[in-house]
Amino acid sequence: MLRLVGTLVVSLLPLLAQGETLLEAYKLARDSDPKFKSAQFESKASATAIDQARAGFLPTARFDVDQMATRQRILSSNNPIFGAGVTDFPTYSHTLSVTQPIFRKDVIERFAQAKAVVRQAEYSVLASEQDLQLRTTAAYLSVLAAADGLTLVTAERQSVGKALDLAREKLRMGLGTITNQHDAAARHAVTQAREIEAQNKLRDARQGLREITGKLIEHMQSLRAQFPLETPEPAVIERWIEVAFEQNLGLRAKRETVEVARQEVERQRAGHYPSLNLLLSHNRRDAGSTLFGGGSNVETTDLTMRLSVPLFDGGLTSAVTQEAAYRFQKSQEDLELERRAVERATRAAFEGTLSGVSLVQALRQSVVSQESALEAKEQGYKSGLFTLLPVLDAQRDLSLAKRDYAQARYDYLLNRLKLKQAAGTLSELDLVELSAALQ
Repeated sequence: MLRLVGTLVVSLLPLLAQGETLLEAYKLARDSDPKFKSAQFESKASATAIDQARAGFLPTARFDVDQMATRQRILSSNNPIFGAGVTDFPTYSHTLSVTQPIFRKDVIERFAQAKAVVRQAEYSVLASEQDLQLRTTAAYLSVLAAADGLTLVTAERQSVGKALDLAREKLRMGLGTITNQHDAAARHAVTQAREIEAQNKLRDARQGLREITGKLIEHMQSLRAQFPLETPEPAVIERWIEVAFEQNLGLRAKRETVEVARQEVERQRAGHYPSLNLLLSHNRRDAGSTLFGGGSNVETTDLTMRLSVPLFDGGLTSAVTQEAAYRFQKSQEDLELERRAVERATRAAFEGTLSGVSLVQALRQSVVSQESALEAKEQGYKSGLFTLLPVLDAQRDLSLAKRDYAQARYDYLLNRLKLKQAAGTLSELDLVELSAALQ
């Protein structure tokens, strides 16, 4: 049994070493991210608008119970039956009132408005889901980029440290110069500082991912050495912009916001319209006495058709209608602002993806060239053609080239997602496809 457990643990070690995948991090984010959960609750709250508006068409019923204590003093009376005196008696009243709206313009407009509110909420929560996918991926890749940066600067510090040890040894043997030692010591101090900075950056990046997922992820995937670089399809920016204008979820939500504002103008203007209601009232009144003496028990049923025509309300309806009209104009400007922002984001993501392919290829060649340059300068230093400083510079340039190459690949992957988000087509499937570039 123990051997079986040991074998199972050993077989799982490679999987455990891989850490959390991007998709696992996204699933954690869906369950934990406060921003996304807030959007979900906001959508659920807005979804009740239909029920609230529908209530305006339905009857309302109310049951009132009144209890009244009366003290009646008869000071004088021409009726010889009643003499002067004081009488105390109670009165009980039970009333059932039912009101059925027949025509109310404001209720009709509110129902149409509620449908737009619900559509706006649906688009908003879908946009929030896409935003979560992008934010999770960006935070995940930021951790990987920060880890790469720390690895590179650590390797550079170790190389410079070896060069410093070699310079000290040569100086001790009388084969080197104090200048080489000073150059190596200065560069070593710089790489130590950069390594501390890279460590801080990595810790902050991990906290940034934790802010979304609710969990501090220590072990993660890494970027593959090679993965396919694809240009946008279709490779025409105008087509992407057309799709974005039509399908971008944030833009769709803004359009529904404009519709809500337009319906609000009509709803407020409905205050000028008459209303027609059917009222049914059933009352039972049990009085211990009356003005003329003796109690009574009376039931009354009234059926009323009431037409209410507003004549003057101090200008309130006109004022709130004008306010709604201004807010409608504001929503139109907000829509235009969002449209321009979507166009800009689409262009930036398209150009970033398109140029990212060439940039990654160029930086890959730059790394190869820097490696060759470092090797040549190291040989030149050993043969006495160069001092140590050119070698140190070549090590630094190689480290920077590798960092830029890695960052360009991360930017390329993220721009692909940004382009699909702008076009309104981003989904979890795109995260699955991006995961193919990770290992």
